[in-house]
Amino acid sequence: MWLWLAFASTAATKEQRSYYLIGVSGGLQDGFPAHTKLDYHSGQFDESKALFLGKGLVRGYKAFLDVMQEGWREYAPEPEQPVINSNVFASGCHEHANEYWLYFVDSRQAMLILNNEPRFLSITPDTGMIHLHQNGTDANVEQFLLLQAQLQFKSNTNQVAVPLVTAVWFNPLSHVPSPILRTLDDGTQVTNFPDSLALWAQVNDADRTAVFDEQHQCLNQVCESLPSQTALQSQQRYWDGIRNAVRHAELNRPLTTVDYGPPFKCQNFTRFGVDNHTARVTLPKTAIELQFELNKIGLQADFDAGEIYSLNESS
Repeated sequence: MWLWLAFASTAATKEQRSYYLIGVSGGLQDGFPAHTKLDYHSGQFDESKALFLGKGLVRGYKAFLDVMQEGWREYAPEPEQPVINSNVFASGCHEHANEYWLYFVDSRQAMLILNNEPRFLSITPDTGMIHLHQNGTDANVEQFLLLQAQLQFKSNTNQVAVPLVTAVWFNPLSHVPSPILRTLDDGTQVTNFPDSLALWAQVNDADRTAVFDEQHQCLNQVCESLPSQTALQSQQRYWDGIRNAVRHAELNRPLTTVDYGPPFKCQNFTRFGVDNHTARVTLPKTAIELQFELNKIGLQADFDAGEIYSLNESS
């Protein structure tokens, strides 16, 4: 159903660009090597960067880490850095929840996001829904999606559907459950990619972003040579820890029969798919439309920088 995205706008001007809102959980997020796959013509003169809106909690989705095997396209033997990614499955269980990172992606890039991404992934338009009034959904996401429900004359103000990257096949030899980060009052177990990965590999996620954080702090002041040796060492420590955890998992793969994969045994079920009262944010928005809607909730998009910020920050 996404094939028609290949014919999306080839507009040259910024004002004529259009964007899809897409939820990702894995190496496409900020600070990971694959993040540039969200950008149209990343690093080139006509680059159109993805814009991060915020996090959204999706119930009924259970996250796994995919420890790839030899013989697969993305498997990296030593001394290469191994690839580890998140595969989030639609379990349908209310007690499973994952935090997705929501980005506005140039429509010309939307079809290409997964074309060279890790195995077993797809994009589904309205299977899972963002739960708006939950710990795990950022205020920017809540306000923007509430606005969409209002614009679509939908009465459901608790959930809104957006396209989500979703895993389509479970491999018992490679999928390791992502560690639970916290449990909500109703027993819901919450995961996300960077924090669950760090917990699994016993590393500090702040080390991963040390170089970026240092550069960001120096945008408005004169700093000595960047990146610093300390930041580089922190970043290397993170990726060395990921390597050690992946290699250890490769040597200790689960049995072919596991009790934590599909079919999932749910304590309670959650709703998948929208009804007539629930909004879906599945159509592209022009840059002008997107800017107008963001302004209505006090936000501003910098399309050149690929950032969304508060209007108060720009004054």
